[in-house]
Amino acid sequence: MTKSKTQDIRFKLYHQLDETYHQLLDNLAQAELTDGEIGKIAQMLMRSRLEALKPLVSEKEMDAYYETYPQDR
Repeated sequence: MTKSKTQDIRFKLYHQLDETYHQLLDNLAQAELTDGEIGKIAQMLMRSRLEALKPLVSEKEMDAYYETYPQDR
């Protein structure tokens, strides 16, 4: 199956956005906050991540996505 240009762009945006969320969580882990505060913010970030990524790559496209970005597996 060949990927379309729009699929390529969506996959790239998904990958970049996922990397951004990972960086945000890494930064949060280094913040001087209580465990409770970090937990609350982390939970908000994870909900935001799920909602942000969901429309970009469907479940049925994940195999094709992982072929393009195997490091994200």
